[in-house]
Amino acid sequence: MSLVVRFIEIIDVVGLVDALNASPTRAANLKHKIYYFLSLITDTNDNYRLNDSNDGYHNICSSEIKKVLGSKDFYVIRELLLNPNDPIIEIDNSWHNPNGKNSKGYCQGYRITPKYNTGEVVFKTIPNKFSKVIAKYADKDPLATLSTPDYTFLLDQFEYNTLWLDPRVYDYVYNFGQQLLLRVEDDNPYQIMRIHNIVGRWLYFIEQIENGNIWRKVSDKNHRLNSSITNLPRLLRPFLLFNGEALTCLDVTSSQPYLLSSIMQAKFYNESRVGYNLKTIYPELYRELIDNGSIDTSNTGIGYYSSNTGYTKSFISNLSNSSSFMWCNFFTAPDIDSITNYTQAPFYLDFYTDLLNRYYTYNNIPKRVAQKEDREKLKGTMMFVLFDENKGHRNNNLQIQKFQTVYPGVEKWLNQIHSLIGKKRFSYLLQRAESYLLLNVICREFNEQHPTAPLITIHDGLFTTKDYVRNLNGFVLRRLREITGIIAGCKIKASQIDSKPQIQDVENEWAKIEPINTDEKYLKNINGVFTSNITRGSEFLGNFGRDFLKDIDDQV
Repeated sequence: MSLVVRFIEIIDVVGLVDALNASPTRAANLKHKIYYFLSLITDTNDNYRLNDSNDGYHNICSSEIKKVLGSKDFYVIRELLLNPNDPIIEIDNSWHNPNGKNSKGYCQGYRITPKYNTGEVVFKTIPNKFSKVIAKYADKDPLATLSTPDYTFLLDQFEYNTLWLDPRVYDYVYNFGQQLLLRVEDDNPYQIMRIHNIVGRWLYFIEQIENGNIWRKVSDKNHRLNSSITNLPRLLRPFLLFNGEALTCLDVTSSQPYLLSSIMQAKFYNESRVGYNLKTIYPELYRELIDNGSIDTSNTGIGYYSSNTGYTKSFISNLSNSSSFMWCNFFTAPDIDSITNYTQAPFYLDFYTDLLNRYYTYNNIPKRVAQKEDREKLKGTMMFVLFDENKGHRNNNLQIQKFQTVYPGVEKWLNQIHSLIGKKRFSYLLQRAESYLLLNVICREFNEQHPTAPLITIHDGLFTTKDYVRNLNGFVLRRLREITGIIAGCKIKASQIDSKPQIQDVENEWAKIEPINTDEKYLKNINGVFTSNITRGSEFLGNFGRDFLKDIDDQV
């Protein structure tokens, strides 16, 4: 079966190869190999965030890519694309070998240069013969599962219903962009380009939905359902219409901390029946932990350390279902108490405020009247609490230290799981747990009971119309408690269409743009900046935008 790949439309691959004066057969082979190589490093508005942490560079291992392209052609293609007179790609200055010192070959980061990084792509079909070579040496992701869940009932929501955006979304985008431009001083070109890029990206997302180009896919890694709707910026979601009706969002409160509490229970690892457990959700990881002895299925409780008796093989039966599984390591009784307290935290109210109050109490600090800023800082650091493996960061970040102070046993548990499976697989575990609970169980069962109810998902957020939201809310809370044994909370947020942006939202976006005021800073933070976005945003915020909005108003 032939492979279809995408690459940047303006790159003249034919011209590059024709300049080599190669034979027709070799020229054709080189063109297809260049298409494939460029497809590996092509970013769009839909996927650029995947390499945000690597400044937009895609790591490609030379030993692996040579198997596909051939060693000789790899260097020919690399030289063509790195042409110093008009470079199409650029490389970072560091080589790294993720497979250890004994591995052959190294990996280097590649990305499209700003001149060619338009974000506009075309598709090319790779001949069957070369497609077979690619398939033979394809990098099989060890984190991907052998099969993905069947969420046809959710995917069909896009197939049999009409999704579009209220026309006032254009007024909102225009007003937002103008508010940002008012904050630019001395016509700083870098800040202006960043503003145009944001507006252009928003318009891209809007146009994709309005033109019916809604993509959707279930990830084989984290089992999340991703779509054009999940990519739609939070600020634009209130304008989303489902068959002409506004949607109401239902969010699980403190979803990541809540999910953590649910997978720290011993039963999550001990149970082997189909259900909410590791064997069902992540069978590959379950088998690995069984094989390396990290899960001992013969035990029904949790080992602990006593200051009187030392390490003991006795087990605490009454905690076996409410406390953490300890990876066959012994934790102190205070550690276990800490974990038990965590699973009893008020996730149904405000987990972050409760944690701050406990921290103030433990440290004899008077509770502050104004906690909103502290709460937002703590909430914004939660991903680091969960996934940062760097001990230096963990021990020197004030927000993480607050978490460590209140829940030292949970901190120890997190360090154990980081060492055991790594942060990436741990993140996939939490995301699969989320998908299993919300998509595989709750959405599936709710759909069976209410087959005509609209149901759109954005990870831990469920969207439906006002006629169904109260039923959905009660159903989510009841089923989460029945499945995990832990009380959850939900927030309901009805769509409020307002073409005037909130000042705080504008300020939040401006805070990201304001520091980008020199060429050096602009190029350093260029991931996701596409010339097509800049052009689209610039035209929209200029005279074209005003004329466009007038036409929309006349139609409305």
